[in-house]
Amino acid sequence: MRKAALPRRQGALTLEAALVIPLMMFVLLAMIIGGVGVLRFQQVACQTREAARFASVHGGDYQLFTGAVCPTEQAILEQVVGPMATGMDLGSLALQVQWIDQATGKVYPWDSASRDVLSITPRGEYVTNTVRVTVSYQWTPNFLGVGPLSLRSTSEVPMAY
Repeated sequence: MRKAALPRRQGALTLEAALVIPLMMFVLLAMIIGGVGVLRFQQVACQTREAARFASVHGGDYQLFTGAVCPTEQAILEQVVGPMATGMDLGSLALQVQWIDQATGKVYPWDSASRDVLSITPRGEYVTNTVRVTVSYQWTPNFLGVGPLSLRSTSEVPMAY
């Protein structure tokens, strides 16, 4: 008995590989770039939480009891956010710190605020003030013309010291 002849497929594997391999490489590269983007966002979120914690314990009572000067917004950027910016472009990183008077609801820039831990409401009740920190980062993935992406995180923490 004679075997049936198989259809000829010369070059089919080469053609399939020429179509599939670039597509797979594109998908793999896109996943890697996406992972780096998630990493950068997690870094920004962590920096925000740490800067808010730092500011909340370095308020007016900190200055009163220790005699040390309250850190400025720039000092918080350099001492807290900067060391956590591994692999990030520091020129694309921005920090905004605000002090919120809970008795009146007014929001003040950190450097011009009183930074008191407690405020008194018009009814004579004490309320704990809060600190709001926002970290912004302009990340450019350099992948197929994708422009800079603005990564931003905000954290609000009650004053503690």
